Amino acid sequence: MLQPFRPAVTGAMVLAIVAQRPYKWNCGKAKTHDHVIVAARATQNGTVERGVQQFLDQSPRVSAMLRYSIDNISLCQAFDRGAGFMATKLAVLLGGSITSLIQIVIMLFLLFFLYRDRDLGLTYLRSIIPLNDGETNNLLSHINDTVQETVLGHCVVAAIQGLVAGITFGILGVPGASLLGIATVLFAMRPSFGGFVVWLPVAIYLAATHHWIQATIVVGAGSLSISTLDNFLYSILVGTQLRLHTVPIFLSILGGIWFFGVSGLILGPIAFTLAESFLELWRRRVPFRSLAAGPIVS
Repeated sequence: MLQPFRPAVTGAMVLAIVAQRPYKWNCGKAKTHDHVIVAARATQNGTVERGVQQFLDQSPRVSAMLRYSIDNISLCQAFDRGAGFMATKLAVLLGGSITSLIQIVIMLFLLFFLYRDRDLGLTYLRSIIPLNDGETNNLLSHINDTVQETVLGHCVVAAIQGLVAGITFGILGVPGASLLGIATVLFAMRPSFGGFVVWLPVAIYLAATHHWIQATIVVGAGSLSISTLDNFLYSILVGTQLRLHTVPIFLSILGGIWFFGVSGLILGPIAFTLAESFLELWRRRVPFRSLAAGPIVS
């Protein structure tokens, strides 16, 4: 049942884990709930209405413009046009994919409850994990570290790809090299796109303007450097932070993407982390001598 919503569930879990520290800091610093209560009370007792009326009395031009707008503009029509405009822009931004919009809405919906009911969810999760408290803490901590380092490694690799692309474009005299580098970072964050979405059109533009040498350099740098950095650098960074070998991390990422799509960038390393953690628990619980002795035959 969760298969259609896997990207949304994965995204919500990742955001909840990665942003938990900023969220806790924000809850401690900004008392948003108290501000909402104060604003609601001010609205109920008429303080806001009196303030607005006083402002309009002191600003006759603003008051006249507001009255003209009310008399001559249909709010329903304006709302319909504004909603249509926003819907069109949003559809273009999402590539015309309603599925992507649904996934984002579901992700935000889940994220709200993950923030609000975090303690309740962790309590329930601990209750169904068949491990003692210490083992459960180690397992959850390992998963948390895996998600944190995976996301951080992905962002660092994307930034390096954008830096390499921007430097390459700048050396070759491509207009807007810095902006193209930033665009490379953004596209590199999505494995389904990648940096080639930026450097390939640049190479085509250079070839179309008869800059054949620059176009060849861009193709070479893009195919051999920009678009291949994540294939090994990502595994090295994540493996180093998690104190694991590069090869299993690399294979877990590729296998995750193969089975789960884009979500496999996170789910692949998590699956490997779970397997590695359970094997370690099994090794600790079963003495080495009993393993070496083999099965007992009666």
